Amino acid sequence: MQVRKLAVIGAVVVVGISANSAYTASNTLNGDNVAGYGTSAVTGAIVQGIEHTLSGGGTTINATALTFTTDLNSGHQVRAGFGTAALQSCTVTLNTAPTLDTATCTYSPTFSTSTAGEFHVTVS
Repeated sequence: MQVRKLAVIGAVVVVGISANSAYTASNTLNGDNVAGYGTSAVTGAIVQGIEHTLSGGGTTINATALTFTTDLNSGHQVRAGFGTAALQSCTVTLNTAPTLDTATCTYSPTFSTSTAGEFHVTVS
């Protein structure tokens, strides 16, 4: 199965100051992109990169890989999702410096690329 990826890096993601607040940022995509979302909100950590894995036909978002500049330490839980759907748990991988900590979110059910307008991440 062919997997197409959409990478959103760096300044596209902004960080919430606390678990109770979040800032949002928008992204601009050129006509070659299959999917994009208008805003992203991250609370509890700083995300350096977001990469979504799409289905072969590009109709669903099946997974997301997150790269954190915040040291997550053990015990942190990462959850992610789109729109108003319940956030789903992600698998956290802790790395030693200079490698950054990561999280992989595999969605079930997956999210439709045609309706995924807002991306949300929480770290607790």
